[in-house]
Amino acid sequence: MKQKTNASPIGRSEMAQRLAAQGFLPLFNCDDAGRAVRAVEALHSGGVQIVEFTNRSACALAVFRELAADIGRRLPDVVLGVGSITDGVQAKAFHEAGAAFLVAPAVDADVGTFCLERDIFWCPGAATVTEILTAHRLGAEVIKLFPADLLGGPAFVKAVRGPCPWLKLMPSGGVTCEEVNLRAWFASGVHCVGLGSNLIDAATLSQEQFNDLTQRTRRIVSLMAAIPR
Repeated sequence: MKQKTNASPIGRSEMAQRLAAQGFLPLFNCDDAGRAVRAVEALHSGGVQIVEFTNRSACALAVFRELAADIGRRLPDVVLGVGSITDGVQAKAFHEAGAAFLVAPAVDADVGTFCLERDIFWCPGAATVTEILTAHRLGAEVIKLFPADLLGGPAFVKAVRGPCPWLKLMPSGGVTCEEVNLRAWFASGVHCVGLGSNLIDAATLSQEQFNDLTQRTRRIVSLMAAIPR
């Protein structure tokens, strides 16, 4: 039986707008569902509503299924999505498990078609202008630049958006929580940024440092309100 997502269905365009408003997308992976729930609760307490859980372990689907059900009961305003989706089979499985949106490390036409047919927000990763434009043509509202720091940082964003100013880009990989770094990215014209281990590292989860996570998240939320976008 298909499970309901943790929030009401949100179309591609609305999700893009919500991400722009939030400014950053926190992402993490955890093999323990209880800790994953506490991590999302900590992020929510810090002012976040949209969170990405990454598909980076053999038990990721089982953990996410439990996470989505629990968060759906506890925090119905939270929108949970899944990252590291590499094919259509994974897209279907995680969507049925409760993923409201999908993020990928690369452009896969099967995933794009699956999402486009269902008006599911899909954010594929790209590393070249050709890949970026292919993702856009496949219906991606926002395209992830990955790994962003190795692609040239904010200068790469400026170069790409010069001839293609309509593109909505989200750098991920190498984006830090420092104000100077975040200001540089947004000055280049990004739509939002992805924050992974620089916000939620392994120690935060293994040592259950969730109060610290809430404080870091609040700081980022405050920065987002202050940074011109």
